[in-house]
Amino acid sequence: MRIPSSNNYRLQSIPGRDPRQPDGKANDHEYAMKKTLIGVALALLVLAYPTLASAQQAVSANNAEQSHKQAAEASFMAENQAAMSKMMKDMAVKPSGNVDADFTAMMIPHHQGAVDMAEAELHYGHNLKLRRIASNIIAGQRKQIGAMKAALDQLLAKATSSATKSGHASQDGVRPARHAAR
Repeated sequence: MRIPSSNNYRLQSIPGRDPRQPDGKANDHEYAMKKTLIGVALALLVLAYPTLASAQQAVSANNAEQSHKQAAEASFMAENQAAMSKMMKDMAVKPSGNVDADFTAMMIPHHQGAVDMAEAELHYGHNLKLRRIASNIIAGQRKQIGAMKAALDQLLAKATSSATKSGHASQDGVRPARHAAR
């Protein structure tokens, strides 16, 4: 049986002391290191939190922006599809036998479709050059629609007066085109 030395035995018997460091300096140093590490960790957390919060806000804002863009794109496509469907339906004119009246009756809804699509670009688009083009389309097509309606009215008035003179007002073939254009 081995008997420990008195100095070593005494250190082992004191609770909380490292037997390898007789004066307790290791515990003080270890405590100071732990305290420093905890302080540094807390400081890093305090410094990093605003950056983390800012990054989370940026991600949240980006998600909201993406969601808004997707909703705007869906609305834009729906408006364009509705404009095109209406245009195609309104362009389906029963031939009247008068090429000029039929052409005009089909072109009015065609131009109106362009106006409706250009208005959707103005509502949802962001490109300044394309928005300017859309504005020009609207102005130009509306002017042409007005001119075509006036020309169609003249054609119909002329056809109606000719048909009335000949006694064939109901058989002139122009009447269906007039109703299709309005």
